[in-house]
Amino acid sequence: MTLITKYLVSDLLRKIFIITFGFTVLFSFFSFIAELENLNTYEINLEKIFYSQILNAPSIIYDIIPIATLIGSLWCFAALAANSEFVVFFGSGFSTRHFIKVIITGGTPIVMLTIFLSEIVMPLSINKLNQVKSGGGLNQTIELQTGYWIRDVLDYDKIENDANERIINIGQIDFDRKLSSVLVYEFDNQNKLIRKISAKFGLFQKDKMTDEGVYSWILVKPTILDMSEPTSITEKQFDNVILSTNISESTFNALTIKPDKMSAQELRSYTAYLEDSNQDANSYEILFWKRIVYPLLIWIMLLIATPAAFIQTRGGNIGIKIFVGVLFGIFFHLLNGLVSHLGVLNTWPPSLIAFFPPISALIIGLLLLVQSQRFALLK
Repeated sequence: MTLITKYLVSDLLRKIFIITFGFTVLFSFFSFIAELENLNTYEINLEKIFYSQILNAPSIIYDIIPIATLIGSLWCFAALAANSEFVVFFGSGFSTRHFIKVIITGGTPIVMLTIFLSEIVMPLSINKLNQVKSGGGLNQTIELQTGYWIRDVLDYDKIENDANERIINIGQIDFDRKLSSVLVYEFDNQNKLIRKISAKFGLFQKDKMTDEGVYSWILVKPTILDMSEPTSITEKQFDNVILSTNISESTFNALTIKPDKMSAQELRSYTAYLEDSNQDANSYEILFWKRIVYPLLIWIMLLIATPAAFIQTRGGNIGIKIFVGVLFGIFFHLLNGLVSHLGVLNTWPPSLIAFFPPISALIIGLLLLVQSQRFALLK
């Protein structure tokens, strides 16, 4: 690595770090102000609010890092161009090939950071954040209008009372796996409803009878409406009922985590569960491929910022370049969301939906780079 490359990479990373840090503090402050409104509603204290903001910081960094990379690189390249430093560099034999090397070298640590955040840090911090919230009254439960619907297809050796599969509706899920307003519909191998189980409370708990990671549904004081016999329908109440399940821990945890906060491994596992259950997994497949493509956006954002190094501005209009870059970043974000929604509606291939916006941005970045070089040579 040449001295010029080291200088450019260090200045680039420093400015990207400043922008990322500034955005993280800004969004954390907004979140902190929003949580302060809960002080009069829930039994929480400032210490837990500060702790929750620290745990939420990795998610904020992961979300803002592409736009922070774009703005930071625009700042770096425009400032160097305004001071005519690039004129000196290129006059000393620094070529476009070296400049591309700077982009690849400078983007590699950020790409590694995004992968580390999405696959390791974010899942851990979100799980810890959920524990803090469940213990401190900060949005203790997640509740949907119709609750959560889960399809539980049983293995042959786990079939209970001729039940081949279950459709489970859960009104609320606490972050400690406590369940409220549970309805279980059991079907036989001919898809005939044979049993309805209702319980006000339940638990998703590891089976203590085995050392393996096998879980069960534990229902407290359930009422069982048995319709297995066509000639008679019986209703009984029990103290506790334990139902075996094929639902894994990661699949259950996915119910309490927003899909866009899952790691690629969690998305892949949950997608496989939906496909095995004959459910629509298209939206989760799109998120999975987006998670795979996401780190590549860092290099694309750096490439888009390269024209700022070639367009000379004697007045030093750095702000205009950064403003144009921010507009492009917003446009790219809107395009990415639009393509995702259109893909879900038209059932386009998930890989195509994930790769189309980045490839389009890459082509635009290359065209801008070539055009800016021609403009600089003519000038």
